[in-house]
Amino acid sequence: MVTEIELKYSLLKSHDLASEQQIKSKICHLLTEHKLTFVHKQKQLSNHYFDTKSLSLRKQKIALRTRGTVSDGGVECFEQTIKTSGTIIAGLHQRPEYNIDIKDDKPILTLFPSSLWQAGVDVNQLQQNIIELFSTNFSRHTWLVTLADAQVEIAFDSGEVACQGYDNKPSIYEIELELVTGDAKALFFLTKILFSQLAVRPGQLTKAARGYALYRQSLTQVSKGQNDPANACVRASIGSHLDKSEPIEQACQEMIPLSKELSLFEAFKQGINLSLSQLQFNVDSYVTTHSLTRLNKISEILALLSQGFWLFSDLLTEEELKLRDELSYFIRTIHWVDNARYIQALNSKQSSYQKEASVSQELIKKLQLAQNRYPNESQIIELLHSERFNHLQLDLLSILLKDSNQAEGKVEQSLAPFAASHLTQATNDLSNELSKKLMPACASSTEFYLSTNSLLIRALLTSSWFSYLFEEPPGNKVKKFNMPWLDIKQGISELQSLNLLQQQLVHLPSSEEKLARWLADKSENLITALDQSRAKSLSMKPYWP
Repeated sequence: MVTEIELKYSLLKSHDLASEQQIKSKICHLLTEHKLTFVHKQKQLSNHYFDTKSLSLRKQKIALRTRGTVSDGGVECFEQTIKTSGTIIAGLHQRPEYNIDIKDDKPILTLFPSSLWQAGVDVNQLQQNIIELFSTNFSRHTWLVTLADAQVEIAFDSGEVACQGYDNKPSIYEIELELVTGDAKALFFLTKILFSQLAVRPGQLTKAARGYALYRQSLTQVSKGQNDPANACVRASIGSHLDKSEPIEQACQEMIPLSKELSLFEAFKQGINLSLSQLQFNVDSYVTTHSLTRLNKISEILALLSQGFWLFSDLLTEEELKLRDELSYFIRTIHWVDNARYIQALNSKQSSYQKEASVSQELIKKLQLAQNRYPNESQIIELLHSERFNHLQLDLLSILLKDSNQAEGKVEQSLAPFAASHLTQATNDLSNELSKKLMPACASSTEFYLSTNSLLIRALLTSSWFSYLFEEPPGNKVKKFNMPWLDIKQGISELQSLNLLQQQLVHLPSSEEKLARWLADKSENLITALDQSRAKSLSMKPYWP
């Protein structure tokens, strides 16, 4: 048995660097430029994945594969592999695997150690029940790089996933860096070299995981009798989003599942791990769908990560604290996504604003023109595959691999009182601001609520980090306490959308009195609802000690 330790990255197929030969040449050039010793090889791989119809191996977290390899010399050899459950931390994959040479591409289960199978499993019966589910076929370029204290294999795979009887064949276009010998830091060193010239993003899904998803789609096709599209249509610019309706999600809140037994640094790492995984999932989803909702989710996760660095700052080194500035940079870079989503909603023919106010076509055209202030989709994709964004994620991963005993902080407080202290501080800061008396004028009320937004977000983010500690999982106590805050957050979002309409009104050549009156009434009603939520929030008693 060996344990794979590898980093996986999906490559972006850009116009200037798309072909297999170009990628190969670029990697060779980078390694040579950095005066690294390497051996390059190329081979063709054909992989077949097996399980029973009921996916009994999958349920045991076992992946069974046979691989046929045609090397440069043209000789084909076969190997069977079982991979068991491992860990995936922000693109770093660690999985035990068992490899055995065989004569052809048909697996022989009795050759594997008996300890692999659960008690009571009849291996001979299992052998009769397994079928091929899907295959992956790709060309692999490898570079075995020798460093002073480690060896790392870089692999570039280009090909496709296939399932018998199913037309859709998702592409494989990715890079893996696997530690052969030595310290895992060598993986990071080489990965940063690749970042400098290749547009990549961390890969959460293995080829096998994509194959199982394809197999499920094929079963759906059979049951429906038709093909289901595998990928959503990719739009050319952000304007394409604004031509269709994409509902803005209601205010909700995700919680980081922490336990009171964790040390402060372990709690910080657990929050970073969960957030980083969610970040990479949503980046993948945005690349496929170009959904503004997904991009907004990316912005929220970056804010959650940033809040963690503020909350646990006393535990971190000066170098680690610099990541807070990097997070702030990307939060600022995509802060416009909220307004873009509001314009999207306002442009929708199903929009309540259009239905209630009969918004003129001229105003709609104005709103559509407002999309020009935002980056287009290709620019966003470039940002999400940029060297700087990849460096940020790799540096966050470095923190996850750090031994908790190495944390510099001198804070010896246990997690629960530490969390309670921060929850109290954030709540008091927000409550003190919300307690201020307001003049009855609607304009001043609007400005007041917009100005409280930063404290509100900070309080909600602190709750996301710590509320799980005091109600596992968060239930009625947490939801009841946070609901007025979430209502205020939703109300502030609506105020911002109304402000967008008001800003466009002043640029129209003719006055829109009907719309102006409707906007004034809508704002007044919204302020009334916000005042009620504000009063309710100030009456809530903390759920933490």
